[in-house]
Amino acid sequence: MSENRKTDDGSSDVDVQRLARIYAKALLNAADKAGQTGEVLDELDMLIDQVFASDDRVEVLFSSAAVGRRTRQAAIEKAFSRQANETLYHFLLVLNDHERLDLLRSIRRAARDLDDERNHRVKVQVWSAVTVPDDLQGTIADTVRHRFQLEPILDLRVDPKLLGGLKVRIGDQQLDATVRTRLDNLRNEILARSSHAVQSQRNRFSSD
Repeated sequence: MSENRKTDDGSSDVDVQRLARIYAKALLNAADKAGQTGEVLDELDMLIDQVFASDDRVEVLFSSAAVGRRTRQAAIEKAFSRQANETLYHFLLVLNDHERLDLLRSIRRAARDLDDERNHRVKVQVWSAVTVPDDLQGTIADTVRHRFQLEPILDLRVDPKLLGGLKVRIGDQQLDATVRTRLDNLRNEILARSSHAVQSQRNRFSSD
């Protein structure tokens, strides 16, 4: 029986993802109503990718249980009340009131996923041994549009360890056409056939 991995506070990853999606949906609904979805998501990205990255003390302030709610509220009001998007600012205050600021990274991922779903987009991750040429990128994108009726967002990554070929993940579906995978599959097939042949020989001798 499978078991969900536990986080530091004792909750499971599935619980965290479910809760993050609930908050993300609330954020997107508020942003959509204000006509500011893109702006809100971009500012949330900036908060995590730039502000948190430039000074890890800011993220500690957001995520640490040792920091009191009032202290966090005062810091949020000082830092965001006049500079951040109003929808995002009030959302941060709500998260603080519920002691959920530690979910901010998970909420960002869930919000981006939900926004893609609402706009019929799908992330397509492509790993290759060398840089994927433009014409092949176009072929991948056209194939996704035709098969899934969704607009692809290509995420291209070079991984020399693949030896050759492509590994493509489309949402939850993974297509692996790498040389290494074909070699591994061939090796496993040879091993399986060898094992079968050995067992057949044993069975023949034992029956004689």
